[in-house]
Amino acid sequence: MTPEDRGLTTPMVDDVFEALADWRRRAVCLHFQTAAETQATVGDLAGVVARQGRDSGLPEADTAVDAVESALIETQLPVLHRLAVLDFDERSGTVRYWGCPTLEKWADHAAAVSRRSGF
Repeated sequence: MTPEDRGLTTPMVDDVFEALADWRRRAVCLHFQTAAETQATVGDLAGVVARQGRDSGLPEADTAVDAVESALIETQLPVLHRLAVLDFDERSGTVRYWGCPTLEKWADHAAAVSRRSGF
């Protein structure tokens, strides 16, 4: 189901900032923004997100792939799904990213600020 199917076309400012409020959600959005594909498994995403966290200097306990995967399944992907940024099918463990130019613009800005100050 696309965001338009849900009646969601223009992101509300609060929704954009909620989506970007956690480093794991920012990492998911940034990954899909630069990736050629718009689908991924949760396991693959967890690896990408964990690597981004480690590269940013976050503690190993927070960036272990298992910890990231659990956080994605239990909290982070459901938030992005509710905000219509992506579809998350928990049963199949797949994610389909729909894209959102406003969100991507702010994700880029957050990434630039984070590079200067850490996640």
